[in-house]
Amino acid sequence: MTSTSTPPILKMGATNCYLIKCEKGYMLIDTSFPIYYERFIKELNRLNVDVSEIKYLLLTHHHDDHAGFAAKMKEIAGCRLIVHKNSVEPLRSGSMIYMNHPLNIRVKITMAIFNKLKKRTFRIDPVILDDEDIVYTGEDDRLLNNIGIDGKIIYTPGHTIDSISVVLDSGDAFVGDICMNFLNFCGIHYRPIWLYDEALVLDSWRKIIGSGARTIYPAHGEPFTVDGLIRYEKLYAAKCRPSADPAI
Repeated sequence: MTSTSTPPILKMGATNCYLIKCEKGYMLIDTSFPIYYERFIKELNRLNVDVSEIKYLLLTHHHDDHAGFAAKMKEIAGCRLIVHKNSVEPLRSGSMIYMNHPLNIRVKITMAIFNKLKKRTFRIDPVILDDEDIVYTGEDDRLLNNIGIDGKIIYTPGHTIDSISVVLDSGDAFVGDICMNFLNFCGIHYRPIWLYDEALVLDSWRKIIGSGARTIYPAHGEPFTVDGLIRYEKLYAAKCRPSADPAI
């Protein structure tokens, strides 16, 4: 079952990817932009891990900085994908959806500059799921246990409606973009820099807090303790309007 040691963080540009020990190998949480595949392989070599040892690839959501080389990983490593049901169609199309608005004007300006400098296309090679892949619907609490990982997947929408997080029994929580420790000069206070629904973000934070999480491992920025999330959830809950999409 899973180790209690600190998980390896593979920094692929602005995106953190994580390796979790599982049955007969590893589960990788997220990739990065397509251009980072070669760097990813070098990082694996540094850790003495062969790409063939990655048996599962869990995508916290379908955006290009998380699923950028997912199709290549599926082809080369032969790994099984684990994705939320709402990820299936955007992954198949290779395009980003479920984006609504930037958190604030500072984020809007900063990301416009970043995207222009990086010549970001917001597209990936289409990822076609097959019968071996796992589509998470929220109905199987033992999904990770079945592959040798002591933990669970929880549905954490708000940044997108296909966002999922992994919370291990150790208290380590891998949250994709539902929490960030990134662009702090923009005043994000752990919130996603791009929002689908802020009330859903706070609902998802409550799920993470209630799941027993102790250390938050975001896809962007350094890990932080759950105390920070608790503090800002209370602050923004008093200001936030109810979700416009309560059925999610």
